[in-house]
This record gives sequence, structure tokens and C-alpha cells, in this order.
Amino acid sequence: MMMRPHAALLLRSHAPVWGSRLTAAEWKQARTHMLVLGAMIACTAILRFRPEWVMGLSLQCVLRSVFHLKCPFCGMTRDFVAILHGQRPELNPFSWFAAVLLYFAYPLVFAWAWLNQKFDVFYRPVVYRVCAVGLILMFVVNNLHK
Repeated sequence: MMMRPHAALLLRSHAPVWGSRLTAAEWKQARTHMLVLGAMIACTAILRFRPEWVMGLSLQCVLRSVFHLKCPFCGMTRDFVAILHGQRPELNPFSWFAAVLLYFAYPLVFAWAWLNQKFDVFYRPVVYRVCAVGLILMFVVNNLHK
């Protein structure tokens, strides 16, 4: 089967670029996500092995202290410590969902983006909208919870 030259070029442009190098902009995006993953690993190690370092700081949520409302993340630090120590989280109803997103979904999407060199997936408008709706939903549900 003989393909027309422009059809073959179109098919080739959508294939993963396994052996090619990243552009400067792609490398900057990849480096940012690698730093985020590294910070996640470091924070997880601290929360797992030295939770008193974080729990002893007695940091106060500004939203809660000023407006007496829970932010979308209120209680998640203590819930993540509970999850990492095999206990059930009880303070924020979205803690399990956030843990699955942070530890499974985000690294998998990053690996897919790296292999396919499609780092723009993180910067699409739909991603921003989903995040905004998710934060609003977390804010409402966290304030209705207990």
C-alpha cells in the first residue's frame, strides 16, 4: 500500500519520539515536574519517618483562623501521616483521593508525558478548569464534613 507523502508525514508526527531530544522549553517543564516528584518523595519520607517534625510546628491555616472556614486541604497533613502509618484518615474526606492522585496518577501522567514528549498535557485549559472545580468541591465538602 502506497501512502501519499503528506499522509505519511501526518502519521509520523503523532508517533512517540523515543529517541529525540527534548527542546529547551520541554526540558524546563520536565525539570519542574521532576522537582515536584522529588519534593513529594522527601515530604513523604518526613511524614512517614519523622512526623513530629511537621506536626510539632503547630502551623495554623490562615483561612480557618481568620474566617473560621476550613480550606480544601485542612486536615490533610494529619491524614497523610495516618495513611502512611496504616491508619484510617478521618479529618478530610478527600485525603484518600488526594493520596491516589499524588502517588499514582501524577507520576503515571508524568511518565506518559515524558515517553511521548507531551508535557503540554499539564498546561491545557481543561486541566486548570478541572483543578478549579475540584478545589471548590473540596472546599464545600470539607466545610460540611463534621
